[in-house]
Amino acid sequence: MNRSVLTMLLALGVAPAVAWMVYRLARGLGFLEPPSDKQHEHRRTIIVALYALVLFLPVLFYGFEKGWPRAWILFGIATGLVLAVCAVAGIWSVIALWKLRHPE
Repeated sequence: MNRSVLTMLLALGVAPAVAWMVYRLARGLGFLEPPSDKQHEHRRTIIVALYALVLFLPVLFYGFEKGWPRAWILFGIATGLVLAVCAVAGIWSVIALWKLRHPE
C-alpha cells in the first residue's frame, strides 16, 4: 500500500472519533438544546459565523494563490457565497446582541 491509501484509511478510522468529540463539545456548549433566550441564540449564530470564517477563508486563500484552477472555480464561488452569508448573519447577530444588551 502506498502512503495516500494509508492516509485515507487513517482518516476513515479517526473520523468517527472526531465526530464523537465534536458532538460532545456541541452538547457541552449547549448547541443541541433550544436557545434559552434571544441572547443565547445570537451568541450561537456569532460562533457559527466565526467557525465558518476559520473553515472557508483558507480555501479562498488557497484558490487565489493557485490562480483558481478550473475544477476550483465553482467550488470557490460556492465557498465565497457561504462565507458572505455567514458573515452577514454574524454581523447581524452582533448588532442585534448589542441592541439587546444596550437598550436605548
